[in-house]
Amino acid sequence: MTKLPEVLDILEHRVGMYTMTQSFSEVCAFLDGFDMYSETATMKGFRAWLAERGTGSKELTWWGLVLCEVDPKLRVSDVRSFSPEQNQEAVAVLFSLLRDYLRTLGSD
Repeated sequence: MTKLPEVLDILEHRVGMYTMTQSFSEVCAFLDGFDMYSETATMKGFRAWLAERGTGSKELTWWGLVLCEVDPKLRVSDVRSFSPEQNQEAVAVLFSLLRDYLRTLGSD
């Protein structure tokens, strides 16, 4: 079975191949779907790791916590109105944080 680091390598360089609009929300949905398929619960651990960083409120989803890392003023509802540039920035921050998290696990 393919592991998340391998999927990140592919997805990061070809986001448009796996999502329709290359948006942050679509990338998050793709990663959630892969995580459920792989049954590794990596994203659950990622959420806990993000919450420990203290940038966002601990009750947020993992992708809500990522948004807090992009800009603490952002709200989850802001995702619907992101410009292409904001989506690109949020996706880049997501990949960076996810790779940092995987390094702490020794998975990257």
